[in-house]
Amino acid sequence: KEEINIKTLGERLYLDSGTLTPLLKKLETKGYIKRDRLETDERNLNLVITEKGKKLKEKAKGITEKIAPCINLTEQEVLKLYDMLYKILGKK
Repeated sequence: KEEINIKTLGERLYLDSGTLTPLLKKLETKGYIKRDRLETDERNLNLVITEKGKKLKEKAKGITEKIAPCINLTEQEVLKLYDMLYKILGKK
């Protein structure tokens, strides 16, 4: 997404604000994202990806395919692992 609310991002990544905030500050310092306060509610922050962030996103797209051969699991085992992780997280 080009823009996302920080709370929504935390929910999607299963990270609390104490973990997420330092990571976002680093990404902002490096110029990958911009944090914007909402005019309607200053307690809420939206994250906007910058042009530099979009370039990094394109560069990162192939990482999953490069990592997969290094993991000694069959496709069936990977699916089972995802299923168990979602169950642990209470999302299934």
